Amino acid sequence: MSMTLRDALARFTVPELKDLVSYLPGAETAGRKDEVIERIVAGMLGPGLEAIWSGLDETQQAAVAEAVHHPLGEYSEQRFRAKYQRVPSFQVAGAKSHGYSGNKRSALGLFIHYARDERCHFVPADLGTRLKAFVPAPAPLGLKNSETLADDEGLTMRLTEREALQEVVVMLRTVEQARIPVSEKTALPGTAALRFLTEKLAGGDFYPWGEKKNKWDQEIGPIKAFAWPMLLQAGGLAIRAGGRLALSPAGVKALSAPPAEVLHGLWRKWLKTTMFDEFSRIDAIKGQNSKGRVMSAVAPRRAAIEEALRVCAVGRWIAVDEFSRFMQASDRFFAVTHDPWSLYVCERQYGSLGYEGSNGWNILQGRYISAVLFEYAATLGMVDVAYFDPAGACDDYRDMWGTDDLAFLSRYDGLSHIRLTALGAYVLGLDAAYRPVAIPSNVALSVLPSLQVNVVRGALGAEEALLLENWAEPVQAGSWRLDREKTLSAIEKGYDIAELRGFLESRDDMPLPEPVDSFIRQCERNGKALKTAGSAMLIECRDNETAEAIAGHKETGPLCLRAGPKTLVVRSDHLDKFRERVHLLGFGMAS
Repeated sequence: MSMTLRDALARFTVPELKDLVSYLPGAETAGRKDEVIERIVAGMLGPGLEAIWSGLDETQQAAVAEAVHHPLGEYSEQRFRAKYQRVPSFQVAGAKSHGYSGNKRSALGLFIHYARDERCHFVPADLGTRLKAFVPAPAPLGLKNSETLADDEGLTMRLTEREALQEVVVMLRTVEQARIPVSEKTALPGTAALRFLTEKLAGGDFYPWGEKKNKWDQEIGPIKAFAWPMLLQAGGLAIRAGGRLALSPAGVKALSAPPAEVLHGLWRKWLKTTMFDEFSRIDAIKGQNSKGRVMSAVAPRRAAIEEALRVCAVGRWIAVDEFSRFMQASDRFFAVTHDPWSLYVCERQYGSLGYEGSNGWNILQGRYISAVLFEYAATLGMVDVAYFDPAGACDDYRDMWGTDDLAFLSRYDGLSHIRLTALGAYVLGLDAAYRPVAIPSNVALSVLPSLQVNVVRGALGAEEALLLENWAEPVQAGSWRLDREKTLSAIEKGYDIAELRGFLESRDDMPLPEPVDSFIRQCERNGKALKTAGSAMLIECRDNETAEAIAGHKETGPLCLRAGPKTLVVRSDHLDKFRERVHLLGFGMAS
């Protein structure tokens, strides 16, 4: 702020000014308001300023340093608390102020002032200029990270990069086959669609499906399976057609594009989409669709999270709480709601989030951050995740009214750590090109002519085991056998069998046995021998003559194929044109 010290002091009452002038050596507390102000200005802008600053305690000095070196000269308690895990004292406990019963202001009030209209704390401009001459810049803000995680009981670690590269192809193919029904009104997939998509996921969803014992029980439900249809629609690769998703022209092109490029485009489009608010998936918090502007715009929220992700070191684990703390400490604030009183848990009046302690950063922004990271960034392979069961993982909401029966406030409460992947660095624009990280390994394999693969030294890492599981069946501990049916299924899902060959060759000192080499070459050739060309509809004609007349006519013949004496097959994307041409022949087509 550009306000001077004299202007800032003019806003104080005389008793407040007497509190402050008492900290200046030899200054007289008596006198008119303007006289007291001049004494403070003379003391604070004079040669004794550094001595006055030295009288502050360590935390108060840090607060002054943060404000003085802030671009706008402002102090934020939320930002300071996030960085230092404590706040400075603006009052002297137990010391009464001049003229009224409140506590006396501390000496920090000489340096940091409050502007009621602007609702911010600041250092006056002229005072800030003097302070910068000797107040050291605060220590740079750090984002704590680690190379490994402790082996905690119940902790699941999920490596998402390879899964996303494979799953995006699988999802596009599934949409191509018109096998994902969604609501025409909300664009959301239903339960049947989510169960179907879960089976398509490379390693399954983050949490297994579980049946409710009671109708009031909370359900974690799908995360990745829910995210994919939303991402594809927001990215313009899938469109709704007749209650099901179909590929858009951009989606058809994406089938032949490098998967990493497709994922990059999906994230960029997701940042701007308004079709869905991730916070709506925190269904224990009601009232999000109340009348009026309850929820804030989603784009600024996502932008703040992406900015923080850009600071993360690739390949280093970061606690989600630390990530959230860093966002606050680095001024990456965002609002989730315009009106917390409209949001509630259990009951609108008593459970309102408008009450103090019910709408803090941890309840609103923290839950939103976890939703974006767990459901979208992880699904796209941008971050690896480590997580617990959400039940009992986080109890910071227990003091809120109406939460006694909740096992968790959000299905994302179990998210513990994230790790930025090489794919994530590319998607965020930190790297100009995507370069898959080689899997480090100390394992040695023996590949036998019988198609059996044995571990002869070391142990398979998590990614190595995941890769091998795509192509082989376990025989016993440390032993696998390449399986034709599993291999063909993997190729159908979009996996590259060249990756299997490279994996085996790099971990066996001997060349691949001829039967294994032949097995890989044959599966590579036959794995794509057939290709789905799109969905189609069977049309039953009233008799053989009608079918013959339609199939043999120059207008309708090119649009259909005979599939029996009275049966025709028409591609779904040709159906409208076929119906028009049939009408020209004098026939009608009933549903």
